Order: sequence, then C-alpha cells, then structure tokens
Amino acid sequence: MSDDRIKIVRIKSDAGLRTAEQKFREYKDDEIIPFARNTSFTELAGNVIEDKDGPWAHPLFLIKSLHVTTIGIDALCRKTKEFLDSRQKENPMDILSISAGLAGEQLAVVCLIRPYKEKPKFKDLYDFIGEKPLQQQMEKVKSKLVVPKEKYRAITPAEYKEHAKELAAQDAVLSESTDEHPFLNRISHYVPRQITEIDARQELIYDLRTKDMQIRTKASYNDFIAIFSKCMSYITSTEKDSYYNVLRGQMEKKAFYEIIEDYIARTFIRTNRLPLEDEAALMQKIDRALFDLYIVQDLIDDPAITDVKITDPYSIRVRVGGRAYLSNVTFIDDADYFRYINGIAVMNNVSLKVPVQTFTDDMDENYILRFMIIAPYISSTGYPVIHIRKVPRRKMMADDLIRAGMMDEKIRDYLIDCGKYSTGVVFAGPPGSGKTTLLNWFLEDAYESSAEILVIQENDELFAYRKGVIFEHVVLNPQRGEQEVTLEQLGQMALVAGVNVFVIGEVKGKEMASAITLSNSGCRTAVTIHSRSARETIDKMIDLARKGEEMSYEQAKRSLKTFETIVYLQDFKVQEITQITGYNEGTHDYNYRTIYRREEN
Repeated sequence: MSDDRIKIVRIKSDAGLRTAEQKFREYKDDEIIPFARNTSFTELAGNVIEDKDGPWAHPLFLIKSLHVTTIGIDALCRKTKEFLDSRQKENPMDILSISAGLAGEQLAVVCLIRPYKEKPKFKDLYDFIGEKPLQQQMEKVKSKLVVPKEKYRAITPAEYKEHAKELAAQDAVLSESTDEHPFLNRISHYVPRQITEIDARQELIYDLRTKDMQIRTKASYNDFIAIFSKCMSYITSTEKDSYYNVLRGQMEKKAFYEIIEDYIARTFIRTNRLPLEDEAALMQKIDRALFDLYIVQDLIDDPAITDVKITDPYSIRVRVGGRAYLSNVTFIDDADYFRYINGIAVMNNVSLKVPVQTFTDDMDENYILRFMIIAPYISSTGYPVIHIRKVPRRKMMADDLIRAGMMDEKIRDYLIDCGKYSTGVVFAGPPGSGKTTLLNWFLEDAYESSAEILVIQENDELFAYRKGVIFEHVVLNPQRGEQEVTLEQLGQMALVAGVNVFVIGEVKGKEMASAITLSNSGCRTAVTIHSRSARETIDKMIDLARKGEEMSYEQAKRSLKTFETIVYLQDFKVQEITQITGYNEGTHDYNYRTIYRREEN
C-alpha cells in the first residue's frame, strides 16, 4: 500500500539529477552530511562519492518524507542518518545528502542515496523514530476516548448470566437476614451489583488533537517550549504593565507585539537559539496564551465537550456525554498555569482575592462561557480551581434536542402545553444534565408571543431569539459607582416588575421565596434546580424557600403546590416528568401523577 507521506524519485542521469536538485533540494542550510554542504548533487555523485561499478551503474534515489514528529530538524536529520546506517549491512549504499526543514505544518527530510542492492524500505523510518503509522495519525486528528488496554476485560454472555444468578442468590440472603444473623456474616464473598468491562475507578483519557500539538518547528519541541516559557516570563514580569494595558484596551496590540518581537529577535534569533522560520509559530502560540484561552481553547472548540474543570496544571477534566474524563491536555508547569489564571482574571476584571466567584465570558464566537473560580488561597492544594460551562450561542431547538435523544415529539408537545397552562415548571437534575439547554428551548417555544417574560440568572446562560424578554444578572464585582446585586435581590425586584412569566436560571437560595410568591399570584414560573430525583426536588425547593423565612416545613410545602410540573433530566435526557395534582390534607403530602418515565433500551 502506498504512503502519501513519502515521495521517491529514481534518477539515472546527470540531467535527471540536476532537475531533482532544483525541485527538491530546498533545505540546503540544514544539510547534515559534511561533504555535501555547498556541493551540488552532480558534483557529489560524480566526483565526491563515485559509483563503485562505474558512472551510473546504479541509479540514485531521492526520497522526501513528511513527518509530524516534535523532535525538531536537527534530530530528524540525525535519526534519518542513523536509520540509513543501520541498513548498510543488509543493503550497502552511499549516503550522499540528508537535509530537513519545514513543509507547511509538517517536517520534511530529503535524502539522496545510491543503494547497491535495492532501495531501503523508507517507511520503516517512521517506526525507527517512534512515529505512528499513517492511519493512526489520521485517527489522532479526531478526539477520542482512550481506554488503557490493561484495564479492559471483555465479559462474555455466560459470565453476565452467571453474575445475575449469583446476585439473585445474594439478594435472597439479604431479604432473609436478621439482627441475629446479619447479611455479610451469612455470605462467603460479596457479589458486586454490576460487573463492567472497564473498572469504574479507572481514569479514562479524552485524547484531544490540539492546535499546540500540531505545531511543527525547526527547533526541537523541548527547545521551542523552553523559549516560549522565557517569553511568557518576560511578558508577565518586565512587560506586565504593557500586557495588562492591552487587556484593558489602553494599548494597541500591534504596539505591544512590536516590543515582544524585538525581545525575541535580540534574545533568541540573533543568538541562533531560535531559527527564524520558527518565529511565526512562536508568536502564534504566544497570542493564544495571552489573548485566547490558550490550551483550553481546543477543549472549548470541541463540540462534544460541555464542561472543563481544572484542578492543577496537570489535571484538566472534560465532561462528554454527561460523564467526566481526564483530558490529555496539560499546562507546562505551575508558572504556566498561574500566568493563565492571572490573565483570565485581568481579562474579565475579577479579583483572585474573592474566595469563590462566577462570571461569564462572551468573547468566544460559538459559546457563552460560564466560569467558576476557587481562589488559590482557599484551595487545599494551593492551586486555583476553574470550572467552565459552555453554553452554545446557537440554541438547541426542539428538532436538535430530539436528534440528540433528550426528548421525543410527545414530550416536546406536552412541555409546550405546560408553558401555557402549568403555573410552575421545574427542570431538575444533577450538574451537566441538560437543564439549562432544555429551559433555553422552553423559553423560546412554550410561551405565547404576548407573554411578558422576566429572566433572572447568576450568569448569562439563558438568552432569547424572541423580542421583548427582560434579562437580569447578578453583579458581584461592581464597577465604580455601581452596586452589588444578588440573585435574591433580583428576585425581590421581580415582585414589582409587572410580568406574567418569571424564570430563574438556577435557584440556589432565598430567591425561591420570590418565585413562590409570584407563582401563587398567578404568574407562570419556570426554574432549574440541582436534584437527584423528581420527588426529591420538592424537598430541595422547600429547604430553599425556608432560608431566611419564618415559615414551617408544612407552610413551605403548601406554598409550593403551584409548581405543578417537575421535569427530571440526567445524562442529557428527560428521565421523568411528574405532575403535582394537589395537596392531600390527610397525608400532608402532594398527590403525584407520573406523566412519563424513560424506558431503558
């Protein structure tokens, strides 16, 4: 099978050799063979290293191969020479020239050899330098979940059947156990509730092909990163004020970069520590680190990822399909991570002296980013902790949610009716379950065009395509002349807003009391809340309603009767819809009706 990374030209004459040199000898400055430097191919083949059996008794081969290795130009040349030398015993040859350089985003090595038996299998060079085969390189372009081979064990149907049998026997023992004869005392070994092909304690890796991983340089990767780190240290120390002035809009980026380019030229390029050809790649990486989200941007750009959580420089976890995985992306070191977090703070005008804070960043063209930062001084590890929730700027509408498996047409139509006729709708579920995504659609389609809607939220995750919706958000870091505003205060102001639909992005505290007041006065209400089940949701709402309010559990529970519809989500799917049909005075509990329960396939 041909490999399109390798081009081989067979040469049988001086004319052909001159043509090959003109076309392929583009990296003369990085020639590794001493006698080939500043010497033409025809001179090399005709006079410096002559054919042992006479002029042109054996053809020459010019070989150009493309590589995605990070070892750098010099190391690639040396490795290629070692590879050819290792083949000399079985296949004697003259090695006339080896040079390498950049070919777009890849490295290229060009060799001129005269084999006396047959040309070596040049594709073996990839194995020699530890580079993956072509098909594996192509697979790496896409992100994928990596399961360590040693942690995977296939389970046969017979093993599943035997496990079910043992579990049933164990459950029978459990049901018969007493205080005198406890369960564990009666069994020889415990049978786990589930058997899985992958140990649930095993950390799975989300392998992302990032932009930084695709940088190809003449310098080796380690040398390139060392120079990048020195540049970042210079910027965040000597030129710290200039950098922060750019972030604050007080200095042009062009003027700032002129300073940095001058530093790079005099410190690294003129001293031959950085090849001139690598300057563009270095500036691109610096730009991503200073004015983009740096290595995290690749995680933001991946549509499969909904959340990013960073607990230290080497632990960046991502949520994909409702499950969290460790990513293969890391910072260089502690200094690299702290530079990143300080840049985020300045860019978003927040202080790292605040213990825990949330804010939104709307600079990304595809997503609104909700940040939660735990300051390093209250973190037990001394590292800041960052959680980023991605909210797509393009809403997932009904057809999108149906295709994604969150709901079907029946659920869609039922929820649209709930918007019109239910006095209160609660979207409940664990973090990352899809509550905000579903409410964002609900806000668009479930209310009539004449509805007067007010939305309050901590961060700007809910938004509308429709006109006339009022959106208010929390202000925790007010500018000069402004006042701090909490979600509770926004809820209190909503009582006099004159609206007939009230929405809270995520209920966390006393604002629940405002939602209850409005709902009981005839204002249709919709909220999201963290919860572990549909029935548990009401208890969670009662606890929130009683915060700071002088009311009994019973009073709070009675006041929540207007929240008629509970939609419970998990793993980005509607799992259950429960309706409250009334309050039972005898049992002091609600009358529940299950409208929908997801059936597992």
